Amino acid sequence: MALKAVYLYAAVVALLLCSSANFIQSPSDVLGPVALLEPTPSAARDFGAMVSKAPVAVMRPGSAADIARLLGALSSAPPGTPAVAARGAGHSLHGQAQARGGIVVETRALPRAVEVVARRGDGDGGAYADVGAGALWVEVLEECLRAGLAPRSWTDYLHLTVGGTLSNGGISGQAFKHGPQISNVLELEVVTGTGEVVTCSPTRSPELFFAVLGGLGQFGIITRARIPLQAAPPKVRWVRAFYDSFETFTRDQELLVSMPELVDYVEGFMVLNEHSLRSSSVAFPAEVNFAPDFGSDGGGGGGGGKKKVYYCVEFAVHDFQRQDSAADHVVELVSGKLSFLRPHAYSVEVAYFDFLNRVRMEEESLRSRGLWDVPHPWLNVFVPRHGAAGFKDLLMDTVIARGDFEGPVLIYPLLTDRCGPHPLSAKKKVPASSMLN
Repeated sequence: MALKAVYLYAAVVALLLCSSANFIQSPSDVLGPVALLEPTPSAARDFGAMVSKAPVAVMRPGSAADIARLLGALSSAPPGTPAVAARGAGHSLHGQAQARGGIVVETRALPRAVEVVARRGDGDGGAYADVGAGALWVEVLEECLRAGLAPRSWTDYLHLTVGGTLSNGGISGQAFKHGPQISNVLELEVVTGTGEVVTCSPTRSPELFFAVLGGLGQFGIITRARIPLQAAPPKVRWVRAFYDSFETFTRDQELLVSMPELVDYVEGFMVLNEHSLRSSSVAFPAEVNFAPDFGSDGGGGGGGGKKKVYYCVEFAVHDFQRQDSAADHVVELVSGKLSFLRPHAYSVEVAYFDFLNRVRMEEESLRSRGLWDVPHPWLNVFVPRHGAAGFKDLLMDTVIARGDFEGPVLIYPLLTDRCGPHPLSAKKKVPASSMLN
């Protein structure tokens, strides 16, 4: 089956070189009733820990109206004065949520209520959650699970704000099936640069709606989102299978994403050495008896004397624990179509919440070793299908070959037809493979 796909490479290899997240530039000396606070050290820091730009003030808004007063006052002032940046959980990588000499709006202070609306009889399409932009996705998950529901598309790490990921993209292993998080939004409440509070959707102020989603905060600050929900499975059958061939690894990933009626999650990563294998197994609660030889490949698998590397395909199947949804049978059927290094496929059943929150365990492990609050140069790259192998070789010959590289290298396919339709991308003639950049 021919797939129109791009590969997502996510690696701790380089700085994410984006423009600074300046929202609007205006003076801060005439703010009327706007309450500003002294800046805290966290306002000049982000997860990347590569850049530190101290603001002159911090705002902790109690409502969208507070942000509107701030931006309204600034928008009418003369140009050439401080910038405003919205900061959620602070997981930007190169200072995008900082504002040197400006004002940082800490959106975690916004109301974080999660209101679940489940319209029985309408199927999955009738259920949604109205969520404050300052809520963490893990908080959204916890509240939705009480109603037996959950959003369709996720990020790997759930301790990020709703407003933050919707301002970027929101990519994880469900994106091949449901698209990124920005393709799974019904409605937004946004504060524009002139201080107007606007409710927008694909049919109501659509230009603002699509500009704000993935807009890096340049078109407005998201204060509320309406997220579609689906039935949440109690359990997930989680599988990891190992490969010694990049070609076979990617071919099997493409096979998996061609079966959305069977498979609910697909990712994958490079296994560079023993440390890479151990660290990737922290959250996987099954014994992995895979002990490969990481010595030279002898020239037979990628060039004379090059270090041998391996690959792991990761997929998951929702288990509703009903007779008509036998996850074990589906895993057996799907695994039989794959060409992994037999017998090195490992399967485990975990609670749905634990599966989605799996990176939290890795975070706790890194924190225990003092490796969480350190610089995190990170790069996400969307590579056309025909360039995936070449880009992998480039990484191997440059960054990884240096010998001091440490960190995950995630590789998995996304289907471009799941990343839209986006009316503005068609209007601007943006290629599907670059829509999420």
